[in-house]
This record gives sequence, C-alpha cells and structure tokens, in this order.
Amino acid sequence: MNAKELVRECPLFHQIAPEDLEAMLNCLNAREQKARRRTFIMETPGEHPLIGVVLSGSVEMISEDFFGKKSLLSVLPVGSVFGESYSCVKARNRTIAYQAREECRVLLLDYERILHACKLVCRFHHRMIENMLELIAEKNLELVEKLEVISRSTIREKLLTYLAREAERSGSRVFTIPMGRVELAEYLCADRSAMTRELARMQREGILRYDRRTFALYGENNAAKDII
Repeated sequence: MNAKELVRECPLFHQIAPEDLEAMLNCLNAREQKARRRTFIMETPGEHPLIGVVLSGSVEMISEDFFGKKSLLSVLPVGSVFGESYSCVKARNRTIAYQAREECRVLLLDYERILHACKLVCRFHHRMIENMLELIAEKNLELVEKLEVISRSTIREKLLTYLAREAERSGSRVFTIPMGRVELAEYLCADRSAMTRELARMQREGILRYDRRTFALYGENNAAKDII
C-alpha cells in the first residue's frame, strides 16, 4: 500500500475526498521520513511544529525523566497520528519523545498549515480541524486509561486492569497485546522480572493463560479451561 492509500485510512483525513488528497498533501507541506529501529523521530521540532502519521511499522511514545529513566506511554501502529497535542500548545517538553519501535515510515505535516486555512481556502481544512480535535480527545482518553492502570497498587492489579481493557477492545477473552514483556513492564511502571513472575503465578492459578503476546483471560473467579 502506498503513502496516499495509507493516508486515506488515517482518521486525520476522515471524510476528505480522494480528489482533494494531492492538493491537501501539498498544502500541508507533507514529506515522508524513514526511521531505523530505536531512532528518534521529530526530535527537534524547532520553530515549526510538526505532527506525524505512521505509514508502516510502529512508533513508541516515551517519557524520559531527569535521571534518564524511560517510561513507555503508548505504542502507535500504522495509521496513528502523533505529536498533535504538543504542537497544539506549542510545547517544547523534551521529556516526551517518539522513536521507531521497528523500521518504519512516517509522514510529517506542518501543524500550522492544518490549524490555519491557507490563502486558497482549501475546502478540506475545516474537516481536518474537526478530525484533529477528535484525535486529541481520543488521546486524552487513552492517557486516562493508562493512569487508571498504573494507579493500581499491585502488579497483579495493574496486569488485570490492562488485560481486561485489551480483552474489551478486542471483543474476546482471547487477544493479542501490542507489546512484548519489556515494553509491557515499562508501560505498567513495573519491574520486568517481578511482572514475569506474577504472570506465571496467575497462569498457575488459572486466572489467565498466555503464549508470548497472546492471552486468554478468565478472571480471578473463573477456572481456565481453554489453552492457547
């Protein structure tokens, strides 16, 4: 799938006519960037705030504190938009960064050209602004969900809260999460070894079963009958 086809699937461009696509990309000064695994994207936005769209691979949103400790905030799959919240408030918070989780391609857009209609008064601008507001609202809800997870007092409670949300999102008690053990521990703000031990303990108790990233969730009051 080429960049234009991927762009059409992105929620930022929802309800924008295909015939407007070429003019829209030109108006927003769109340019494609390739990134190797673990390299940073939009590290120094400078005077012109940018937002990105994931075209292939995936991107991690991470936070790094004063002492260099990193925390995984979110994993962004193909079609995701990133950087819009910080561009919106013109933030220069260098504790938030985006890095390629794997080799990926992203489309970079000038945020100011989305927010303000150009001299040509392109007909897609108002629709894009509405889409942007919806995306920011959705991201806020995602961060609230993470806060609910990491505010739990024990690793078991954090795991069950996170896995229950993933089961609800998939519509099935058998589902695949988007993170490996290292990323999951970072997301939960938990020690990886302690989290792994807790997962093994929960599997022995029949609360869940797992195979790598695939889980079957039964709950603390149900006995596990299915095997992944």
